[in-house]
Amino acid sequence: MLTAQGQDGPPHRIALGHTAEKDSVNTKERDRLVTDHLPLVGYIVSDLCMKAAHLDRDELASAGNLALPRAFDPDKGVTFASYARTRISGAISDELRSKDWVSRGMRKRIKAAQSARDDLAKTLGRTPTEDEVASLLGIGKKALAEAMHHQATGPVSFDDLAPDEAAEITERDVFLRTAVEALPDRLRLVVTRIFCEERQVKDVAAELGITHAAVSMTKSEAVRMLHEGWVRHFDAAAGQAPSAKMTPKRTMYLNRLADMSKTAGPVLESSV
Repeated sequence: MLTAQGQDGPPHRIALGHTAEKDSVNTKERDRLVTDHLPLVGYIVSDLCMKAAHLDRDELASAGNLALPRAFDPDKGVTFASYARTRISGAISDELRSKDWVSRGMRKRIKAAQSARDDLAKTLGRTPTEDEVASLLGIGKKALAEAMHHQATGPVSFDDLAPDEAAEITERDVFLRTAVEALPDRLRLVVTRIFCEERQVKDVAAELGITHAAVSMTKSEAVRMLHEGWVRHFDAAAGQAPSAKMTPKRTMYLNRLADMSKTAGPVLESSV
């Protein structure tokens, strides 16, 4: 399954010394890896923003992009993408925490208010008034209004996802699996080897009988297609018009993805 976790890039394990020449190689390699893995920032940010629309996508993306170059450490001998994901997620979490002014007590009040409102709506068969919710909680209207304000504008705890939000995650998992299956054979094979099996690029090149550069180019093309499919699917679901610029090859891929999505489950129909 190609989840956000599975979107890690190729397992570049680099062990170079600290000579001036090798430092120059490191810089070029870092720049290339950072460019190749920029879509990873977008995936992580999109995943968060789909759970909470009030989050500032640009600010989170900026924090993730700044963290990405720091993920390059040739002396660690670890998979770049795995370390990059940790760095990006950590930077975004720091960004969220820096804006989180909601106390633990306020969080409890927010959850209690939401629960009270839902319970009253079921009992009364209509949307309850502020007076009714405040009365049930035993608090004043001002305290209730403050809690509702924080619920609408403040950062959220993603450990408290509702069942419908969990369903959205399932939808994304289904979509990503379908998007990978819809790729042309060569691109799908490269994506599976690198992203799912975490095979090294040189091993994939040897398996396919092509150069390291050719594998990297194929991987980049596949990532661009997956990203285009992701953006068009979820932008369409959000009522946003997709980009008009499209190559024939990508158009063919998106049409195939749309057809396959119809059999992948109701959650994907009419969204691509």
